[in-house]
Amino acid sequence: MTTHPGTDEARAEQAHISDDTANRTTRHECHAELAGFVDALTMQHPVPVEKAAQLLEHSMKDAMTATTSLIENQMRLDHWDSDLAQGETLGELADRAQRFLDTPEGVRLYNFFAKTYAKTTGEIFDQQL
Repeated sequence: MTTHPGTDEARAEQAHISDDTANRTTRHECHAELAGFVDALTMQHPVPVEKAAQLLEHSMKDAMTATTSLIENQMRLDHWDSDLAQGETLGELADRAQRFLDTPEGVRLYNFFAKTYAKTTGEIFDQQL
């Protein structure tokens, strides 16, 4: 969306928000997309949508990009290994996560997180297809 910098709409887009508000916004407005992300991981015992949201939040805040190795490291830091079923590995999950994030739906989800959390710091980054 393009807005004129002097409009109320542009000021609202640039308004500073708290981390709590960003958390509520991303979880509420992206619930279906987050569920799609969880489904794309094809885990034997799917993680809750909230855990997937935390992964995206932490990945985006730490690196502003999502590579398989960064996702795997963040999964390890977020204790995803405790959610694995026998035969599952963090590397496989990270690869599936990366493949999802490379789709148009994944890019939109990641960008929404990035833009929402940018309002807590004033920095905006867009991932490109």
